[in-house]
Amino acid sequence: MTIVLADADAHFRDSLKKRLEKITGVTVVGESSDSEETTAMILNRKPDIAILNSSFRDGSGIDVLQNIGRLMVPPPTIIVVTDDPSSDNKNAYSAAGADFIFEKAKEDRKVITTVRLLCMPNLQIEALDWLAALDD
Repeated sequence: MTIVLADADAHFRDSLKKRLEKITGVTVVGESSDSEETTAMILNRKPDIAILNSSFRDGSGIDVLQNIGRLMVPPPTIIVVTDDPSSDNKNAYSAAGADFIFEKAKEDRKVITTVRLLCMPNLQIEALDWLAALDD
């Protein structure tokens, strides 16, 4: 699985990258801190997964999602990490095309677990249904 990791916080990106690359078969193929660079990186590198922060210095994750949705078919699996876990925010990201939305400060383990499950194609559907049930 290839991953593009996009977050304005370099420390968060570095920490998450180290944890992700411990997963067998995962390679982080790009890192970014702004929305335009993230969009270009996703379009050019065509990762399997894109992990995006909900906000960047020059825009929002929704901007990236809308651009990717228009320009890339099919888009990668999108995981959004957000500082605003409100239902309205999660609904907006879901409507824009996010596959998974996690609270950045509290749910980083769920990001790792989700990537691990996505790396197990035989168990993906059952495992992802199980993960979704955790949020209910």
